[in-house]
Amino acid sequence: MIQTKKGQASFEFLSTYVWVLMGVLVTVGALFYFNVFDPQRYIPEECEFGQNIVCEDWSIGKSTSSTFDIKIKLKNNLERSIETVNVLVFDRDNIELSCSSAKLYCPYTSEDVNWTIATPNQFDGKWSVGKSCRLETNCDKQVIEGAKQSFTITLVFRRQTQNNDATNHTIQGKVFSRVQG
Repeated sequence: MIQTKKGQASFEFLSTYVWVLMGVLVTVGALFYFNVFDPQRYIPEECEFGQNIVCEDWSIGKSTSSTFDIKIKLKNNLERSIETVNVLVFDRDNIELSCSSAKLYCPYTSEDVNWTIATPNQFDGKWSVGKSCRLETNCDKQVIEGAKQSFTITLVFRRQTQNNDATNHTIQGKVFSRVQG
């Protein structure tokens, strides 16, 4: 009478696949540990304000441990000159941040100007059609250097008209970028 060792074959079969499963789990754990599956690594940086106000360049920089700077180069594609009234910044949870007064600089006549470090010249308040200007503000919020952050920026402005129409208009934009040190 020949006895078959079915129990031993089943055990060897299961133990082989358990070791394979353990190897897969260790590999996946290592990939998570080194942030290979971090979705922020694969989402591109963006700045979007629509077609009327075009975002040409941007940067988010950490100022101190609890503040950061936003610098955005925007182009006025509206049919008239505008005057900015207010700038509001919101975090990704749509909570308004406490920011210093926003400054708008419009000195650019050349594309060769490095707008993030150029000496700013405050302008007279009229943002001409087709002109690129730099919007700067400093906000209170702790950000992590090297991490990507998302902010919503609300730009309130008035169009320059002959009859001095005082109607406020609002454009919202989104900036998603890596925080620089």
